[in-house]
Amino acid sequence: MKQIGFILTLVLLGSFNLFAQKGDYELDDKSNFMDRVYVGGGLGLSGGSWGGSVSLSPIVGYMVSNRLSVGVGATYQYYKYNSNTPGISDYSDNRYGGSVFARMNLVRQVFAYGEYSFLNYSINGDSNNRDTAYRLPIGLGFSQSMGARSSFNIVAAYDMLYEINGPYGSPWVFTFFFSI
Repeated sequence: MKQIGFILTLVLLGSFNLFAQKGDYELDDKSNFMDRVYVGGGLGLSGGSWGGSVSLSPIVGYMVSNRLSVGVGATYQYYKYNSNTPGISDYSDNRYGGSVFARMNLVRQVFAYGEYSFLNYSINGDSNNRDTAYRLPIGLGFSQSMGARSSFNIVAAYDMLYEINGPYGSPWVFTFFFSI
């Protein structure tokens, strides 16, 4: 029973992304520019005794072909840290960034995914002392169709630029999202 509670907690506190990539939509000679464009984004929530964060990440993508999709995104995060340690102050931070991404369908349900992103954040809550972290997560994803224009997707990626002193806790990036 504890395992189910732990998994449920991870799902509820993890990041959930909604990408509006056009599911099983197939491009043809009649597909115009707007048939190829999709919008979407992500909403992330996490928390614990350390504090919490909320993030919003809208995207705009373009289907270059039936196999290749590219796009851009923006990110805003509100981060709150509770030190729970005497002598170390609590702080909050407004973080912002952007990204470019590509997705290549390898076979019907498996795709390669790559993204280059940056996130500007304050160092230890000092808004006058900011730094920028860069990420390059490269990985694979699995897509399960849920209809003509929707699917459930899972991505596992490794951040090729991971820095241990940056704002991210791990080089591994796991994303669950629905395509609509």
